[in-house]
Amino acid sequence: MNLRQYTAALVALFVLLGITAFWGVSQAQARRSAEVQIENKYNRAFYEVMQRSKNIEALLSKGLASGSPNNMDNLFSDLWYNANAAQENLHQLPLSHNVVAKTSKFLTQVGDYAYAITKRDDGTKMTDEDRSTMRELYKTAQALNRELTKVQQQAAAGKFRWSEVQKGISSNFAKGSMSADRSFRNVESQMQELPTLIYDGPFSDHLERAKPLGVTGKEVTAEQAQKKARGFVDFKEGAKVKEERATGTVKGKIPAYGFEFRTGDDDSPNVITANVSKTGGHVIYYTNSRQVDKSEISEEQARTFAENFLKSRGIKNMVPTYTLKEGNTLTVSFAYKEGDVIVYPDLIKVLVALDNGQILTYDALGYLMSHRERDLPQPKISISEARKKLNPELEVEEERMAVIPSDGSHERLTYEFKAKMDGEDFLVYINALTGEEERIFKLLHTPGGTLVL
Repeated sequence: MNLRQYTAALVALFVLLGITAFWGVSQAQARRSAEVQIENKYNRAFYEVMQRSKNIEALLSKGLASGSPNNMDNLFSDLWYNANAAQENLHQLPLSHNVVAKTSKFLTQVGDYAYAITKRDDGTKMTDEDRSTMRELYKTAQALNRELTKVQQQAAAGKFRWSEVQKGISSNFAKGSMSADRSFRNVESQMQELPTLIYDGPFSDHLERAKPLGVTGKEVTAEQAQKKARGFVDFKEGAKVKEERATGTVKGKIPAYGFEFRTGDDDSPNVITANVSKTGGHVIYYTNSRQVDKSEISEEQARTFAENFLKSRGIKNMVPTYTLKEGNTLTVSFAYKEGDVIVYPDLIKVLVALDNGQILTYDALGYLMSHRERDLPQPKISISEARKKLNPELEVEEERMAVIPSDGSHERLTYEFKAKMDGEDFLVYINALTGEEERIFKLLHTPGGTLVL
């Protein structure tokens, strides 16, 4: 072999090795991508199981606290929906039938129970026997959520991966020594005494689609909407906008234009996305992708930043209701106040960065869907009469008037009572015209703030 042939062979060999290496890397990347997709799929399913199960617990406790038979239909339809959604996602997890059989049966029984209650036509929604059954279901739901939390903690700590469970790689999990398997088995052992419930068909709930009542004004151009967004977003201390562009139209309940603004340096750019309504040029939503690594201001200061932001944008008569702290950010929920009445449908959510008070997210969809001039009726019952409609086991701590949404596009003038029962907090809404119980919420107090379920 002469030098030219040797060189050609060597080049061919390197090319072949390069192709092989590239193919190997591509296959590895494809495999990792597939594993990530599988893991994300199982994580989403497990997250849905957890969320639906928490909703079930909250709905059962609300049913026990409720004093109104007429409110049960909506409550139990929600219970039925959440039970079925939890079960559907439970069966997407890579767990054997033996491990989840009774958990699945429990979810079925909750759905069956809720459906059976809503189908009664004898006018008796809740008997003493019903309440006894509900208490047993509630206790089991609490146990289920405790065990699901343990599974979540194990997964967060990296003790197992769902994709490994699927493959049978995790021998510890397969042998039942990991808490996921053990937790589901613990729940199974607590479900043997639940009653058998009868189910006689599907249930469906249809709500009317609301029209945006707060979207007023003339049609605006994309250029006008972009200018509106640029002036509305909190860039904080005149941060330089390096790039801005239109991203097209946005379909939905409120047709809108979409925009992007880029700030920050080249190594860590911040992307701010915003939607502005085509009608009237109202900013519906914007969010800033900036990471917040530390907390420098208090929650009270953050609420003040949020209030001042709304006022500076011409949004008046908004009062903060609830807050939720997550990481180094604080979400403040605002409701419109008309006189002495809190109008909950007119809702705006503001996310504040706790490092410098910048408004990272503004969400006014609820406000723009509902806000308008209202002619509120005069109450036909007094607040003391409304108080008598409450479950006598509830101990009232605070009370005020509020407008709340109901099915479809309707609203109700109510008395809002914050009350306590068995160490748990509830919000109960009594119709100020009829005296009927309209809604009931359970308050969950967390380190970050108060959640309403």
